[in-house]
Amino acid sequence: MKILLKFAHFIFLIISVILQLSFLEQLKIFNINIDLVMVTVIGISVFEGGLYGLIYGFIAGMLLDMMIGQVVGLNALIYCLAGFLTGMIMNAGFKRKMSTYMLLIFFFTEASILLTGGIYYLFNYSASTVALGIEMIINPACNIAIMFVIFPLLKAGLERSEEIGITYKSKV
Repeated sequence: MKILLKFAHFIFLIISVILQLSFLEQLKIFNINIDLVMVTVIGISVFEGGLYGLIYGFIAGMLLDMMIGQVVGLNALIYCLAGFLTGMIMNAGFKRKMSTYMLLIFFFTEASILLTGGIYYLFNYSASTVALGIEMIINPACNIAIMFVIFPLLKAGLERSEEIGITYKSKV
């Protein structure tokens, strides 16, 4: 059953990559930046562990880099680190609560924006401090909002019982 759940999470990650490429990239015109893949990788590493976050983050990041990335390997590095460090933070003893998830998404979104902006600046891509400031305000809010949709979908398979069918409890 656990292998089936891991496969379902992988399929969910591939669907989020497809949605990121087809739909959410078009919203960047309106300054709405949702990083669905990062939220999914963080969710997988919260529920599955840091190793799966590392592997799935690398796969999703390389897929995105091959499709739309300007610097190949940057998204893979960011998602890899986000998945692995999220797993390590959750193993360190943090409680599995929405406030913890919100802080993780906020932190890794801000780190991603700063790392991407720094790398683009080093490779002489166009960098604007005003656009960076707007991104640092809007992106975490959008990612936290989408977290309330993604995390319950990822958590749905974890709470299933082993029995199939209807259980009847008699009053004692």
